[in-house]
Amino acid sequence: MKKRMFVLGLVLVCSVALVMTGTAFAGKFNRKFLKMVSGPEGGSWYPLGSAIMNLVEQATGISTSNGPGGGVGNCKSIQRGNADLGWSYSHTAFNAYNGKGKFKKPHKKLRYLASLYPGIFQVAVPRSSKIHSFADLRNKRIVPGKVGFTGTAIAEVILKAYGITFASIKKEGGKVDFVGYADAAALMKDGHTDAYMAVTSCPQSTIIDLNFRPGVRFLGIDPAHMKKVLSLEPGLFPTVIPKTAYKGMDRDVPTVGTVTCLLISQDVEDDVAYAIAKTIFENLDELAKIKKKAISQVSLENALRGCKIPVHPGAMKYYKEHGVKIK
Repeated sequence: MKKRMFVLGLVLVCSVALVMTGTAFAGKFNRKFLKMVSGPEGGSWYPLGSAIMNLVEQATGISTSNGPGGGVGNCKSIQRGNADLGWSYSHTAFNAYNGKGKFKKPHKKLRYLASLYPGIFQVAVPRSSKIHSFADLRNKRIVPGKVGFTGTAIAEVILKAYGITFASIKKEGGKVDFVGYADAAALMKDGHTDAYMAVTSCPQSTIIDLNFRPGVRFLGIDPAHMKKVLSLEPGLFPTVIPKTAYKGMDRDVPTVGTVTCLLISQDVEDDVAYAIAKTIFENLDELAKIKKKAISQVSLENALRGCKIPVHPGAMKYYKEHGVKIK
């Protein structure tokens, strides 16, 4: 409750700051409501999604909402018309738009809105655990995330590179719990799971908490299996969990990453999409009050980094005005 009140307070600060800086749009929009789907509690997406939509509401006068979600499921929600905006990852957006990977058909209603910060795949095990490789997870208890989470899909890809599937883990006597970050952390604290998995900003608040109790270390992907992972999912890129990310680390841990991005429906009007993009990038200082380390990696210059699907024309108008190009 205290954490929610703290986040709410920061969001209210953002609202006041937006009005005071005079960035609110004077014109009126025909649209009356905008719905965003973001991520689970315990990650970066949900509080940042709430803050962004509050800023957009203050700037445009359009009523907004933000609900929980996951990178894969959010793409499907936009395609079905159940949401106007959603958080995802650049490689997930590419797969969704083209009907690849977890998507059985092309999701052509998706449009790119903005690239934000890198999403790093992190697998934490108790510090005292005898698990030292992904290969050791073949008969263990794991929490890869909820069905529909991008992290869950990435976990499947990495395990596949090691010759493991969710089904084979269960067959070998292990267990797979499809729960969100908060529930996954509770399972590890209570000794009911062996590996916590997430693709999110780094460091991540839930892992920081787990590092306090019971204490964690991270599984890395060796070079040979990294090649297999990237051949299975070319949209990912090799990166590391830096040794400076969490207390107690003594080396960088090799893993994979993607780009956290915002998607928007093609049905959102151009002037509204323009206003959303403008509001986000002119209020990064306010968003940093919610998640400083994540937002510190966001810049207008890199607003289209990793973009592999069509950009919404309204957002593109704003980017062209500022010389932003697809990278």
